[in-house]
Amino acid sequence: MNSNEESSPPAWKIAQHSIAQFLSENSFDVWEERSIGNRRIDVLAKREYEGKIYYLVFEVKHYQNVTASIEEKFVLQLEEYLQVLLLRESNRKTLKQISEKYIFIGYLILSKDYGIYLNRRKNWRKKQYFVGNEELSKIWKRNVHFYCSAPKFIRKNLEPAGLAFYTQSKISDFFGSNNNNDKNQQT
Repeated sequence: MNSNEESSPPAWKIAQHSIAQFLSENSFDVWEERSIGNRRIDVLAKREYEGKIYYLVFEVKHYQNVTASIEEKFVLQLEEYLQVLLLRESNRKTLKQISEKYIFIGYLILSKDYGIYLNRRKNWRKKQYFVGNEELSKIWKRNVHFYCSAPKFIRKNLEPAGLAFYTQSKISDFFGSNNNNDKNQQT
């Protein structure tokens, strides 16, 4: 084994960091390997946009072979993360505020093998949680969404959910090398 192989990060870590970087470049507050309760979330992102507060929870898997049962296990893990996050927020905000302003999105990223489908929304399979708390159950049903895809579909899936993606200009874009000027002249 050469020194490059020893020092290079695993593929799942690279995918996780790429997602975090993409979200950060699109005005999200982003935390990698974030603990909520006693769970560790691969990527947690938060953004306020057009009067709504979006929480995105990403679970990144880089498996050689994704079977239906393995995928089901991943989705259950993601659902558990969102339950904990929703309960955490319900301790900080009123349920009315959460119901009106908060959107929670759980996103399973399969970065190597995609199972049966390359891209899909998983809301059809949401289970009933928060039995005994009708208001939390309504929030779960209406404000929580699940996706499962390859990384290239993240933007396509989240835009219909109400998010806009863009790369905001940085001050360094306007100063420095002539490359920026060359790009501007070509367009």
